[in-house]
Amino acid sequence: MNPRDFAYLIADISSLSVVLPLLVYLVKIKKVSRPIHIIGALLIVAAMADLVGYLLFKAHQSTAMVFNTYYTLMFFLLCWFYYETLFKDRNKGAIVIGLGVYIISFIIITFFIQNFFFFQNLIWTITGIILIVYSIAYFVSSLSDIPSTHLFGNTLTWINTGVLFYFSFSVVIFSMGDYLFSKEDPHATLLIWSTHNVNNILKNVLFAIGFALYQQRKPVFPMLEQLKIRTKTAQNA
Repeated sequence: MNPRDFAYLIADISSLSVVLPLLVYLVKIKKVSRPIHIIGALLIVAAMADLVGYLLFKAHQSTAMVFNTYYTLMFFLLCWFYYETLFKDRNKGAIVIGLGVYIISFIIITFFIQNFFFFQNLIWTITGIILIVYSIAYFVSSLSDIPSTHLFGNTLTWINTGVLFYFSFSVVIFSMGDYLFSKEDPHATLLIWSTHNVNNILKNVLFAIGFALYQQRKPVFPMLEQLKIRTKTAQNA
């Protein structure tokens, strides 16, 4: 198999890898919490973007708008995810700052540097940096909130790990966009994108593991009420 065919094979596997966590999510869709539904929505958006991108690629049309739309939606969905899991009850300003930086950067880049019909690798890079900060903040917080013995049995830990790994590697690739999209060296471009696609596969596998480990938590207050009722019944008897 020549390098070009191998790169296209990796790209196909990367696109199809979203099916794995999506299937696990759909199996547990009635039991999961809001943060998991947010990641489920992200997977649906990713699957649709991959499908539309594939059709445009086969038709020899630009996929720039598909990628730009996908990374925009990804950013806002992951901001919502981190708001629900980390910043809702503390440090809400971190979400406001991240959104502010992103929106201002998006406006400047779109209107003065890279319009929406071109691959906006600069805004993808900024997206990656912001989400890396959020994912590290989640890890630091989870070290104190989740017992170490349960840390990697927690669904959110695996999802956050997927986010951190994906953007930690991808942000380097995004920053090389000017070289990557110039296609001066097609073989180098294929190699770089293959690295990104492998990274995407790893992220989806980590998401799938997280979904598979999900366990529905029983509400604390109903359990306490039941205990009070049982105690009262025993006293009356």
